[in-house]
Amino acid sequence: MGDSMVDQNSPMRVLVTGGTGLVGRAIEHVVKEEGGAREGEEWIFLSSKDANLMDMGETQAVFLKHQPTHVIHLAAMVGGLFKNMRANLDFWRNNIYINDNVLQAAHEVDAVRVVSCLSTCIFPDKTTYPINETMVTCVCVQ
Repeated sequence: MGDSMVDQNSPMRVLVTGGTGLVGRAIEHVVKEEGGAREGEEWIFLSSKDANLMDMGETQAVFLKHQPTHVIHLAAMVGGLFKNMRANLDFWRNNIYINDNVLQAAHEVDAVRVVSCLSTCIFPDKTTYPINETMVTCVCVQ
């Protein structure tokens, strides 16, 4: 996965895993409602209904189907604070499977770039409900 393989004339196909989650929906809103997509870009927003990303075969199949050039990986097993505490090993292992499968499948379809932003739950301090993306502070590490 490197920029040297990019054909500048080929369309950019961005696959967003976790496309129905908080961040995925916010990206979809920007792309579709606010004109965030550039000409020639195709955006695909996946949900858990499209593939079980814990399963390598299903992950490979959805990547082969869409042939993304770029991936924004947001998918994770989620369940809230108490479920995380009760089944922390399951959450850790299943999220490891998801991440490994997505990275492997992206490599197999020669995706140029993968950006991962993962979390299993958020708990903003002093918030109102429902929570939306404007209520979350993000700390980015490069």
